[in-house]
Amino acid sequence: MTMEFSVGQHNAHYEGVYSARERDWRRVCAVDKADHIAGSLGSSAAAIGNVLDVGCGTGAVLARLSAIGIGRDFTGIDVIDPATNLETDGAAAVPFHWLSYDGVTIPFADGSFDLVYASHVLEHVPEPRAFLHELARVAQGFIYVEVPCELHARTSRRALQSTLDIGHINFYTPDTFRLVLETAGLKVMGFGTYDHSLPVHAFHASRVKGLAKSIVRKSLLSASPAFATRLATYHCGALCRRDEAPPLPQDR
Repeated sequence: MTMEFSVGQHNAHYEGVYSARERDWRRVCAVDKADHIAGSLGSSAAAIGNVLDVGCGTGAVLARLSAIGIGRDFTGIDVIDPATNLETDGAAAVPFHWLSYDGVTIPFADGSFDLVYASHVLEHVPEPRAFLHELARVAQGFIYVEVPCELHARTSRRALQSTLDIGHINFYTPDTFRLVLETAGLKVMGFGTYDHSLPVHAFHASRVKGLAKSIVRKSLLSASPAFATRLATYHCGALCRRDEAPPLPQDR
């Protein structure tokens, strides 16, 4: 007989003002997240004008995208007021816009943005396909979605409880993640599997331990992504378009 999970207030982990260390953690992780978006876009990045981050948190990913030259106008929305923990100080010259929303209906018209993304958000939402439909609705061009693929041979009940404690209520493998995207009416243009960068691995450990872990995990991923994701949690990101979306100029 299986034991019940301890289910608390959903996403309570993200409420309130973050500590300096938590802000540092999010800033380090934002580099990976933005770089995955950039790599997925490739040469199409030059055509991106306005960008929407759904579930923007501290705004650190938008700030990183701005720093590496992807997009010219940036909007971040979240169910928790983004102003609480913004990470865009010193970027006053860049047009950033922030607002909270109800987590269901994105408060913009159809086709409002060249790039809409949700990085490490889908695992938190009660209705994943409805959420993806909303991302696609407000996207004129690309949709990027990234999740941790936490279901594998070494996933334990304890691990599920731990990730539930930080708001994860949907759990994916690379295949089930892609299935959710495709059954939500999205056309997958590119699909990547990623490990953390060395700074992320080293954040909660020494640099030596972080380096050793990074070498093992990256070697495993390089040898066989399918095998690696059956043994450990990696991140999967997908660059998508709506099936009915018109081609962008660079696609013609």
